[in-house]
Amino acid sequence: MGGGGGLVWRDGEQPLDAWIDWVHSCLVGDGGFRVIGDVQWPDQPYGRELHSGLDAAGLAHVFRDAGVDALYVSTTRGIELSSPTVEIMPVPVGPPGPPLLRAQAEPGGSVRLGAPVRSCAELDAWLTQLSPLLPQPVPARGGSDAPFTRPLAGGLLSRPDGIRVCLDTLESRLRRLGNPTSVITLVSTVEHLAGDTSLLRDPRVVEETAVRNVHELAEVLAALEQAWSPGGVPEGSPFTGLGIWTGSGVVGSGSRVRVMRIEYGSARLSIARRRVPELQAEGAVGELVHWARPLLDPAVHATAYAGRQRALVKWLERLERAVFGSPARWSVSGGRGEEVPPGELDASGLGRWLHSRFPRHRVSAGLVTGDMLQLNDLLTGTGRLTVTAHRA
Repeated sequence: MGGGGGLVWRDGEQPLDAWIDWVHSCLVGDGGFRVIGDVQWPDQPYGRELHSGLDAAGLAHVFRDAGVDALYVSTTRGIELSSPTVEIMPVPVGPPGPPLLRAQAEPGGSVRLGAPVRSCAELDAWLTQLSPLLPQPVPARGGSDAPFTRPLAGGLLSRPDGIRVCLDTLESRLRRLGNPTSVITLVSTVEHLAGDTSLLRDPRVVEETAVRNVHELAEVLAALEQAWSPGGVPEGSPFTGLGIWTGSGVVGSGSRVRVMRIEYGSARLSIARRRVPELQAEGAVGELVHWARPLLDPAVHATAYAGRQRALVKWLERLERAVFGSPARWSVSGGRGEEVPPGELDASGLGRWLHSRFPRHRVSAGLVTGDMLQLNDLLTGTGRLTVTAHRA
């Protein structure tokens, strides 16, 4: 990390003007800071420009006069890939609201906050050059030059409570979309980001993969297990060596699996399917077998028609065995003014209630974790109901 560096400054830790000068060198380059303040609600909610063209010493003087004792660097993707935003703002204290004072600058320093990443090699190069912003350098791990199926764009979002590495489709960034098409987001802390970037260094982690059956899904899960396990896939992994009968189980027409988010060491997988709501699975990256193993059971990918009560109950029982290995306790929540079953239900009781309340609905699993299962939400006239199961 550069001298006087760090994305958060606190009074007494280092000279303020030296810290601002470091921010300028890393993220701004040429040009000065402009200061926005005088926020008045509701007439002037975004404030007005109070100063412009300030150097580090001038900006430090403004913040000192305002009595600020903690600042942080805020960065966003920006509308254009080449123009992310850089702001220095007071660390929030008290109820949420707009900052009374903030400094803005045009990015252009030695660290690129956004860049195209068309391969693992380019992703590694971009992540590595973020090192000056972090307490620990990002290890260079190389990576293949083989192009991704879809070119991506990286962006760094910094907040006082954490930091995000966002990978979006390059096409959506070049089209200047305010909400680009997200591929995967890594959420971490400044202290842990350098190590957490290792979780992105495999193409199966950052790319979407089409799967037709359990065997092909298991191949993706085995690749994730290898990418997230320092010792590689352990012997006896449930994701390898599937039999012909087990591996041929259908996971849904047109299914596509991807890692959509890794947050503080917990990953969320998404399996998008045609004509069926999305299925997600979530758990710690180091415990993939614990929470992703149920995905190998076709029951998790199947659907059941609530109008056929007996078949619905049988499917719920298969779902329980796939996720928990035993019966589960079901509960229903949500929906304003909606009548929901009091207390907990077994599969038979839930099937009977679903059959009477939603006879025309097709029911499917929506979220699987190691200890919890949710069905996809049931829409009603006043909102939605959530059906959740826990191990009995």
